[in-house]
Amino acid sequence: MARRYTLYKKILEKHGFRQLDVYRYKTYEELRLLRLRDREVVLVKLPKRRDEMTPEEFEEVIAKHAAQ
Repeated sequence: MARRYTLYKKILEKHGFRQLDVYRYKTYEELRLLRLRDREVVLVKLPKRRDEMTPEEFEEVIAKHAAQ
């Protein structure tokens, strides 16, 4: 399982984020991320938990927030 979270970390770095915190709930997770280009903290609500998402689904959600 740890390898999967490493993959998610690499996806975040690819889109210019660094993970600060993860808030885990029963059906979803919220990530507190630092956007490296402007040092802004961004809260990203995932539609489900990371371990239930494929890396491609995760990257889609992160890419939407990186474009903002």
